[in-house]
Amino acid sequence: MKEFKSKTAHILIPVSINAPVDKVFPLVSPIEEYKWIPGWKCNLIYCPDDTVGLGTIFSEISSAPFLIGNYNGKTTWTAVEYDPENYKIHFRLDNKKSSSLYKIELRGNDRGMTEGKLDFTYTAINKKGNQLIVNNVEEKIHIMLSVLYALLKNYSESNEMLLSFELRKMIPLEKILTIKDKILVLLNRLAKSKMVDKDRKRFMDKFSGK
Repeated sequence: MKEFKSKTAHILIPVSINAPVDKVFPLVSPIEEYKWIPGWKCNLIYCPDDTVGLGTIFSEISSAPFLIGNYNGKTTWTAVEYDPENYKIHFRLDNKKSSSLYKIELRGNDRGMTEGKLDFTYTAINKKGNQLIVNNVEEKIHIMLSVLYALLKNYSESNEMLLSFELRKMIPLEKILTIKDKILVLLNRLAKSKMVDKDRKRFMDKFSGK
């Protein structure tokens, strides 16, 4: 029997946001993401007092078209490092095809801006995961991170969620994604619309002051 040899892919996105790091860093959590990611839904598994920290666990299906190659596969995120004093949080992402490490590391500069990086290492855990790497999973993850970065940057600088049509102007997904990718993204949106998220209304009411 041929020994399985895991393949990896590495994606790095530099960060530059015209907002203080003390404002930007807290937004990087499954709770605050309700504010700035359109249609965000997740399942909070472990998040004491609704505060992100070391050991926070949640799952989501939004990343399925990019990380799993289907429209509704679940990925579970675990905060394996949390250092708010140095504006760092690392997540391990586990699904049926991969186990990845996503490092979000930020810093403030002398102009009151936020700099840093989104550093993602995808590691296949089986042959199907390896096949995703062969089929350009690196490019798909780069698209996913670019979208998240654009949404975070816009909210941090304007206090407003970026609308879908505005995002398409910044990142022309129609020109980047294959027909299959587009179908998976559309099916994923439909799956999320039907997904029960018991926390979404609670947090949205909290943010709006209700």
